Amino acid sequence: MMFTENLSMSSTISLPSCSCCHRAIMPNDKCVKFNCPNCGVDLIWRCESCREAARNYTCSSCNFQGP
Repeated sequence: MMFTENLSMSSTISLPSCSCCHRAIMPNDKCVKFNCPNCGVDLIWRCESCREAARNYTCSSCNFQGP
């Protein structure tokens, strides 16, 4: 008697995106993440490019805007 197993291993990786430019942040990117300085609820991600250019981000919970 022969037993066959159909093992399907499927996983999805969800990458964070920059809160300014919305580009996916890769694992080795030089980025920062921090909670919103106003409400502390949202996690803000900033890529190296947006940090260096001091682009504004907006918290989706409280609409706080920061550089």
